[in-house]
Amino acid sequence: MGPAEPEIFQHDRLYIQVDRGILEVFRRTSVIGSYRYPLAWVTVRAEQRRDGRTRLHFGIAEDLGEPLYGSVPGSGPVFFRHEIPTADEPLYRAFFAELAHLADRPISL
Repeated sequence: MGPAEPEIFQHDRLYIQVDRGILEVFRRTSVIGSYRYPLAWVTVRAEQRRDGRTRLHFGIAEDLGEPLYGSVPGSGPVFFRHEIPTADEPLYRAFFAELAHLADRPISL
């Protein structure tokens, strides 16, 4: 049996892939590069903004027992932010809930 297939999420200008416990995020912008961290360390916080927007804060957990995804601000550093339409937030939440399950991490809202 070969290695498990990577988990992939692609929406608008964001591409996220998790392969062998490593989360990698690519964003189509004028800045070239990606963000790559062990999934066990990553937290994503959804912050409701004005005008129907939600800002996602991708960061590093200070406490590895922190929820992978939620609306409560994390205590660790943020490595990047990405704004999405609030109507699209459930798509992201569902993907990160799946990752939390795979990584045996909690999710909160």
